[in-house]
Amino acid sequence: MKLVFIVINKTELLEEVLEYMVEVGVTGGTVFDSVGMGKILVYDIPIFAAFKELMIGSKASNKTVMTTVPDDLLDDFIEGIDKILHFDEPGSGVLFAIDIYKSRGLSKVE
Repeated sequence: MKLVFIVINKTELLEEVLEYMVEVGVTGGTVFDSVGMGKILVYDIPIFAAFKELMIGSKASNKTVMTTVPDDLLDDFIEGIDKILHFDEPGSGVLFAIDIYKSRGLSKVE
């Protein structure tokens, strides 16, 4: 089992990501609002204010999805999310998966 984080910069794609997850059987997860470190540095810390022009066109916030994915589904799952978010395009978002060593409260996967 893997813990997958999907940071979605194009927040209008959140619904499509969630629909895809349900279609492939990944039905649990948490979605939260998030802000990139660059935004905080540029807008909240005066010494970095000169970099504001580099941030033009980017959104102030994004959505992060945290979910668990069975090992045997992981590669196909990531490929499907990539088809929606297009990770090769700058500013689209990021996805990473990590092993779950121990857990409590997760449903057992057959």
